[in-house]
Amino acid sequence: MKSTYASVVAVLATLSGVAVANSAIDGALFHDDDGYGPGHAAAMSSTPMWHFGRPLGQNPCYPEAAETNGRQTDGNSPDSGINPSRGCADPGPWTGQNSQGNPFPVYYTIKQCSANDMRIGYSIYFKHDSGHKSDWENVIVKWSKPDESVNNWTRVEALLGFHGKWKSYGWNDIQNTVDGWADLMTQDKKGANHPKVYVGAWGHAVFHDRYTPLSTWNALAPRKEFRSNDWYWFPDDGSVQPGTLIKDEWEWGQADTNPATLRTWRDICAASNNAW
Repeated sequence: MKSTYASVVAVLATLSGVAVANSAIDGALFHDDDGYGPGHAAAMSSTPMWHFGRPLGQNPCYPEAAETNGRQTDGNSPDSGINPSRGCADPGPWTGQNSQGNPFPVYYTIKQCSANDMRIGYSIYFKHDSGHKSDWENVIVKWSKPDESVNNWTRVEALLGFHGKWKSYGWNDIQNTVDGWADLMTQDKKGANHPKVYVGAWGHAVFHDRYTPLSTWNALAPRKEFRSNDWYWFPDDGSVQPGTLIKDEWEWGQADTNPATLRTWRDICAASNNAW
């Protein structure tokens, strides 16, 4: 029955002009080591395409490595909504919308939460946001098995980080998804393999849509945070790195949702739709 239902959905989607990919992966990929780390191939299968905007024509605070050769990166003081790029990594040349940004690490965390719930967390690090030193932002992709008798998994949900909470979207409700490098600039494609996400320019909340009317920082209107597609980065193999590089004992101040805490007290399995 489940396979028949999936086939009907695929046919209807095709007839309506919506491409359906959501390619299934073998469950072994969640733990097999492809040379980049255990579970790396699974992490590559749903890694987000990240976007960053230019509020008031300024560069954003751009992500960078949270560690170098096992040494923790030290953040710097918040920008207070004035000069977001101060002391942060360079996003790269801006040549208009959809400029390819400089590469940065995306740290992945994988955990099986139940027999039919596998999750991959993707975490990126900034030296600050507008409110505090050091900042981590996250996306979690939830996977399940369409047929529980077969060890094949597909994407069912994305949880987008929102100031320590999460906003959940069914996979087919994400505004834009892509299958890979060949269709990165495609818009309005539903149910493909990789979500397009947009990072707020000031507090760095993660969204599945753009919003540009309000360019300045307003902590009282977090859902109206400026976010756009001036730069993008679609991570390659070397950019997607094990979250275990981030040590449990490292302190990040208020940036307390990070690879270390996702595997401990901010358990990735406990993430749910709790953002107001």
